[in-house]
Amino acid sequence: MGLSKFSADLRYTSDDGCEYESKFKQNPKNPDANKVLIDVIEHLAWMGAVGGQADEAKLAFDRGHMQGVERRAYLDSLKESQP
Repeated sequence: MGLSKFSADLRYTSDDGCEYESKFKQNPKNPDANKVLIDVIEHLAWMGAVGGQADEAKLAFDRGHMQGVERRAYLDSLKESQP
């Protein structure tokens, strides 16, 4: 199951008052929704590391990844059991 559309708007302010805003969306240079999602994940991991939460960000990714793999296996098993 891939994505046909995906976008994300990020806005945040650091403890030091630095503001950041970015829009992740499909466009002619990057039309693949799945790639846009991966770009957001990469940016969030970067934010965790820059913000001093590198280990926590990695653990959160690993937990989400494990849960996603389990869910994918479950969804695949439902498809296989259908006539």
